[in-house]
Amino acid sequence: MSLGKKIFKSAAFAGAIGFLIALYIRLVRRTCRFEIRRGDIAASFWNVDKPFVAATWHGQNLILPPFWHNWREWRILVSKHGDGEIVDSVMRHLGVSTIRGAGVPKGEERSHKHKGKGGAGALRAMVRALGENISIGLTADLPPGPARRAGEGIVMLARLSGRPIVPVAATTRARIKLDNWDRFTINLPFSKGALVWGEPIYVDRDASPEEIERARQRVEDGLNEVAAEAERLVGRAPSLQDAGTVAS
Repeated sequence: MSLGKKIFKSAAFAGAIGFLIALYIRLVRRTCRFEIRRGDIAASFWNVDKPFVAATWHGQNLILPPFWHNWREWRILVSKHGDGEIVDSVMRHLGVSTIRGAGVPKGEERSHKHKGKGGAGALRAMVRALGENISIGLTADLPPGPARRAGEGIVMLARLSGRPIVPVAATTRARIKLDNWDRFTINLPFSKGALVWGEPIYVDRDASPEEIERARQRVEDGLNEVAAEAERLVGRAPSLQDAGTVAS
């Protein structure tokens, strides 16, 4: 391995980049004028010290950590691979704990693709954290896509833990959207912003496969609704990707 690759993959490099990204996130939060909708939903859990699962779409979660209640513990699911080390560093610099592992795939036919990525262990860790009154944050869609399609993993987490899923979306008027699978958004400072919470979604512990699918669809619809509302609040019409649809 070349010296450049060793530096790029080092913990010191990830820590430095994570520190700079965390500083940038704080800059965006402090310089943008955010309108918050239905903040009482999250507060209703924080006020009675009850955990929940904060659900977002991939690529739309860059600026969420600074909005979390500053003394309620929150753990974010972060991949073990790829840019996971940098994301882990960003979260630590923002005062957020992480759980390392992959999202939970749907169906046995995909299980071989996730072998070794820690999906089952991450699920157990998230259930355990929720049982200890620690909230969880994770994305509902799974790489490599399709984007804006909720997987079953988040529904299984809610079923096993008995804790609700709360959709949330944040955006800014000024932004850069990357041309990757999840259209990752880089929010820019000195702009108008919006943060929108959705209604809690509960899943029965004895839910049937049909009920699990209906809950999965409710999560997908709820995330698309809060994402579209956030777009409208900053004065931008939701795109097809933001609305969770695919152009024909």
